[in-house]
Amino acid sequence: MQHEIDQYISVILNEWIPLRKSLREDTVALLSQIAECESEKLTSKFYDSMLKDPDTASHLSYELVQVQLSRSLIKWLKAVLCVKTDELEPLAKQQYHIGGVHARIGIPIQFVQRGSRQIKYGIYQYLKEYDADRAVIFEVKHYSSMAIDMAIELMSHAYAMSHHRATQNEESYRLHVLMNNSDLEQGKQQAALSSWENTVMYDLVSGARNTESLISLSSSGFGLWFRHKCVKNFGEDRKVSEIRQLIDVIDREILGIDTSVELEVKKTQELLRVIHSNCQQIHMNLEMLFSDASNMKDGKDALTNLLNKRYLPTILKHEVSLAIENKLPLSVAIIDADYFKKINDKWGHPVGDRALMHIAGLLGDNIRSSDYLFRYGGEEFLLILVEAGEFDARTSLERIRRTITSTPFEVLPGETIQITVSIGYAIHNGHPDYNLLLKNADAALYTAKGNGRNRIERF
Repeated sequence: MQHEIDQYISVILNEWIPLRKSLREDTVALLSQIAECESEKLTSKFYDSMLKDPDTASHLSYELVQVQLSRSLIKWLKAVLCVKTDELEPLAKQQYHIGGVHARIGIPIQFVQRGSRQIKYGIYQYLKEYDADRAVIFEVKHYSSMAIDMAIELMSHAYAMSHHRATQNEESYRLHVLMNNSDLEQGKQQAALSSWENTVMYDLVSGARNTESLISLSSSGFGLWFRHKCVKNFGEDRKVSEIRQLIDVIDREILGIDTSVELEVKKTQELLRVIHSNCQQIHMNLEMLFSDASNMKDGKDALTNLLNKRYLPTILKHEVSLAIENKLPLSVAIIDADYFKKINDKWGHPVGDRALMHIAGLLGDNIRSSDYLFRYGGEEFLLILVEAGEFDARTSLERIRRTITSTPFEVLPGETIQITVSIGYAIHNGHPDYNLLLKNADAALYTAKGNGRNRIERF
């Protein structure tokens, strides 16, 4: 893979380097002038064209463009127009990195190409009114156009390769989830649905009056699983669409019911009938969705049986998109076992492996079925908390930390030790690149370890 990337960059550099060396001094000076004086206007043209497209605008808020992205594009444009010959190789590699970022964010490369045309058009407009030697004007037009095109071509190649890998992982992850422990997952979710149904029905017929509204099916544990995992794993299957419609029907029926006053018998009976019949239809659709699933282990950590990092980009990209589109909170936490090397050194790696399985089991028991848990590497675990903002994330992570601390681990028969963890977490701030969440959570973990361990820190 890296060899192919290096080869592609080499092809572009073989064209870009002689082009840059051939520029006369007047041309270089004019390119620098454009970069310094016109970059902000050209950047505005770029993002104005992108924000007019609804598909692109869904990924880019006005605030994000103004606060972060515009500044980055100005820097990029100055680098492309003013790069020196000996700086071309690192610049070319940077374009490849940017293309990978675009793939993670989900901005189709054709939108970037469209914006780059606006930049070139802006440069041509500037040169039309500029009084200079015609040969210099021509050379500036030629070089700026070629340099921008070569930079975008490098991004496009990186985007295509990254998108291809992501698509393969997406399908692999979907198949993995569909076929791994499907019977157990089906049972869990049908039980969650039945539990919700029984709770709501009891509230309706018990005669007890409540000040709080009935909990909607979409906000229940089953509803969270359906929104974040079922739709992701099964895709927009006909049965998935039917389940969504049935959930909407149920929620519309119970929405606005005043639980502080007694309902008429007929109204209660009709409401119970609607809830039960629609829940039965959901159960039937779930059975059909899971009917072809069987066991498969690909994509799981061999020791802990948790997801490994292979599917992390797929899931994070999906959850970040959901958070942006629906204005939902999202949190990511990295959990590190404190002083884990001492366990391996004192009792050996087999005991260390059991300690990791011990931690993994406690983590799995203390998260919702809608959340995601990964073996992140070594003694680190990663947790994606869906629809969890500051309070919910902090509360969940503190419960996890206390549970691990208060649950002794048996290193030898009759001999136990206490294991503690350091946790760093970050809240999604609206940025479409999920890598920022990972970096922020990692920085928070570094702070937690530096501040004494066995603690939680937020970035």
